[in-house]
Amino acid sequence: MTYKAPIFDLESHRLDLWKTLYQTSETEDIQQINNELETIFKIEYYWAYPGYETLFQLREYIKNEDRSAFRLLCGNLLNSLINKTYRAREFIPFQTNLNNLDKPQSNLLASNYSDKEKNKTLKPYFEVLIIHPAPHEYELLYRNSLANYITFHDQSLYDILFVDNYYDAIIAILSNPTIQACIYIDNFKIKSDRACVFEEEFSPFLQGIENSTDQQSILLKKHISHLRPDLDNYYICEDYATELQLETFDRIIYTQSPNFFADIHHHILSGIEQRFSTPFFDALRSYAKRPKGAFHALPISQGQSIQSSYWIRDVADFYGEGIFSAETSSTLGGMDSIMDPKGSISQAQNKASDLFQSKSSYFVTNGTTTANKIVMQANLHPDDIVLVSSDCHKSIPYSVLLSGAKPIFLETYPLNQYDLYGCVTLNRIKQVLLDLKKQKQLHRVKQITLTNSTFDGIIYDVKRYMMDILAIKPDIIFHWDEAWFSFGYFNPLFRGKTAMSAANALSSMLKSDEYRHIYEQWEQKSDIDDDDFLLNNDLYPDPKQFKIRVYATHSVHKTLTAFRQASMLHTHDCEFSEDDFYEAYRTHTSTSPNYQIIASLDFARRQMSLEGYELVKNSLLLAWQLRQKIQNSEHLNRYFKVLGDRQMIPSEYLDTTETDKQHTMHYPDLYRTFRKQVFSVDPTRITLDISATGIDGPNFRQMLMTQYDIQVNKTSKNTILIIINIGVDKHSIQYLIESLCHIASKLKNNSKAVEQNTNIINLPLTRNYHKKFVAVQSHKNNNFQAVEIRNAYYAGLKSENIEYVPLSTELIQQVMNDKQLVCAGFITPYPPGFPIIVPGQLITYDIFIYLKNIQIKEIHGYHAKKGLKIFTADFLQD
Repeated sequence: MTYKAPIFDLESHRLDLWKTLYQTSETEDIQQINNELETIFKIEYYWAYPGYETLFQLREYIKNEDRSAFRLLCGNLLNSLINKTYRAREFIPFQTNLNNLDKPQSNLLASNYSDKEKNKTLKPYFEVLIIHPAPHEYELLYRNSLANYITFHDQSLYDILFVDNYYDAIIAILSNPTIQACIYIDNFKIKSDRACVFEEEFSPFLQGIENSTDQQSILLKKHISHLRPDLDNYYICEDYATELQLETFDRIIYTQSPNFFADIHHHILSGIEQRFSTPFFDALRSYAKRPKGAFHALPISQGQSIQSSYWIRDVADFYGEGIFSAETSSTLGGMDSIMDPKGSISQAQNKASDLFQSKSSYFVTNGTTTANKIVMQANLHPDDIVLVSSDCHKSIPYSVLLSGAKPIFLETYPLNQYDLYGCVTLNRIKQVLLDLKKQKQLHRVKQITLTNSTFDGIIYDVKRYMMDILAIKPDIIFHWDEAWFSFGYFNPLFRGKTAMSAANALSSMLKSDEYRHIYEQWEQKSDIDDDDFLLNNDLYPDPKQFKIRVYATHSVHKTLTAFRQASMLHTHDCEFSEDDFYEAYRTHTSTSPNYQIIASLDFARRQMSLEGYELVKNSLLLAWQLRQKIQNSEHLNRYFKVLGDRQMIPSEYLDTTETDKQHTMHYPDLYRTFRKQVFSVDPTRITLDISATGIDGPNFRQMLMTQYDIQVNKTSKNTILIIINIGVDKHSIQYLIESLCHIASKLKNNSKAVEQNTNIINLPLTRNYHKKFVAVQSHKNNNFQAVEIRNAYYAGLKSENIEYVPLSTELIQQVMNDKQLVCAGFITPYPPGFPIIVPGQLITYDIFIYLKNIQIKEIHGYHAKKGLKIFTADFLQD
């Protein structure tokens, strides 16, 4: 028997099956109830809760035709799964899941103590997967033995589930996000003796499994860590562990130990406690509880200046006491200095580094704007060339300006129909590098900065890009601005396309004899001196030359649970200079950092290390459901179209066998497609084409906000962007759908015909600069130019060098007739939110037409009364 889930993944299908079973229990069709119960039995194999005791009891009730008892137990169980009440529970000795579920729920009765007090006794619940060759013989022994060590004093509670084979272990950790640890006992099977009904469904995750039983636990552990690196992994050993086993697993547990089961229990809880620990957040809470006399800065510390006030007491009511108790400028008493961390901040940063798999990680309290400045100053010198994507955040060109380096802006592929920018193609980057190489200028190229994912959710194949670029420039520094992609590290769908994951993969490759052999074979049959070959083929960097130098900057607050401006900077640099880095870090970091922001980075790390996989998978599910609803509703898709890979990625970069069915793709299908394509659209970022409504993007956003209290971040003329982050829940999705339905109904009932926005805006792409500011240019066809952006910027600050010209039809006509205008500042329209003109750049006809047609109200750098700031002709002639 094979199985194909009719919905997104096995976990959501499980919940639907329980709902169906409960509804079916009202009927007289015993056979249907039994069939559905048997299907549930197959799925519940991958969960410890509610357990087979509960399932067998349901079967017994049906056998005895006790409908009321069946409905009570099934209803209670369904309620606990929907509301996830079992995920936080009290410690009650000897109580089983069945004991708790097989009776009227006590929450319907009056409570003798408040919910707040009750919550203090609730403990997080998780599950432990044990891969064992003989689960039927040993499960009861393990279950009873481990139960002896669970006490009221444990911070969390757990249950265990067994599988006896490799395939089911992979399916379990992907389907069941409550699994937090795996225990391996050798001699398990590769496949189950029973029919593995989900093997076909999960086949994209099961590729490359070896049938060999040699080192099977090590192979399985590596496979599991590739998919879910958040899990703790323990190996049960009968004899001395090998060096490889010691390196591979978090702990080795010996069967000969007299405290064997106690060791298992304590290691399981210790692993959870390590991830739960938040060094700085814990230190801050401890500090806030202690009474202090504050004879230093911050009158607001302890809330003293508020408590004594007659006029701002409402501030304390709004914020509560905790935030003021935690306000301090002290770096002592358990606190730490972000400028020179040696205590709790250092420990918190190390935990973040472990989570994101970097060589080192740093907290940044001024947002990713500052993180980008730190990277640029640490790595770039005034004569260096840096390649920068033209769609990068405005902090990037400003940072390059401060460093004095010469940027070459790389144009992205345009999506003119939707007024959106795509990604920089790999071919374009290689063109520029090979051109510079011919001019003997390649040595000046120090760094490349790309945005991944883009604001609109287009994701690069980071490893492929890095390999090809390193094959041409083996010592280049990669700076990936992952401002919107922190969450990508917590799901196998995205992780392989993150900066630190790719850096680790390349680092392993560099040390591999296998890769050296692959490279030698490729080199022998490849013409690596031919530019056409290098441009049009996948490349392999020389393991004797290439270096892993990678930086990633994260706006943690954008996609994880952290306060505004909370960011991180991750490094994986084999030539990392701590002195240079800290000089830059201290230049741009405030000496008065906000401790609440630092603490939020710490607890964001805790949350993602314990439930990141679950949260991101849930976001994927909700996004999938929203896409399905819009796609399948004639009422909605008349006015709203969901853009996918086919609309947002050029056809030459698509796997066309998959993209046609993208809206119906399941979780494993998405994984397979993501691995194949150079570009992929993040499923959690839903770009809606609203051109059929006749309302432009900015006005549609205003309508959503004022009439429906719905906030969306970004619009273009014909689109709005909906981001399904980890804070969005099913009720939010339902309200959004209801609101879109209401808008569609109003449009349908409007007697006035809706006029579609069909006017296509050609996006400005190529950037050219006045010869006064050109540092380096292509040796043919003006294919690219490196701009002296620093010189142009500071020249534009001198009043004698500039003038202002109003944006008018007459001016556009003059530019059409070859009048040359050179911008003296940055021009940043919102949207798209990045500079389309930088100092020293020629303002061309296509730029004027773009600014005129997008009809936006917010353009930074453009003075409504004065006009555009340009250089005077006299200055340019000097």
